[in-house]
Amino acid sequence: MKKLEYCFDCLDGHYSLVMEWAETLCYEIESDIAGFENRNGELSKQETEAFEEALKKAEIEKWDRAYLPETEGIEDAVHWKLKLMEDDKEYVSEGEESYEPYGYELFIDALRKVEDKADYFTAGTK
Repeated sequence: MKKLEYCFDCLDGHYSLVMEWAETLCYEIESDIAGFENRNGELSKQETEAFEEALKKAEIEKWDRAYLPETEGIEDAVHWKLKLMEDDKEYVSEGEESYEPYGYELFIDALRKVEDKADYFTAGTK
């Protein structure tokens, strides 16, 4: 079983996504950001395979633990955190607005499989 948790906090509110999958992917979204709905669902086996293929391209296992400014962070900045658990391994990464790892855009591409408004989570599109 694989599991992914993604949290996004900004002035508009909070967004939380939890996914678990083996054969098919089940997800739960909770958000108080306008335009996002609290919902859950399941992807078909084909959709799950497409998600996994897109997720692999992001190479999350190569991301650093933190992507934060070298100087003091901005108190009300946008913050994101991602945790991926698979094969008894855990990869955790977090960052602040405009500090995103190489591959973050590819993660957003994968996220579009369950969240149509995934572009909201990229810098400069809020």
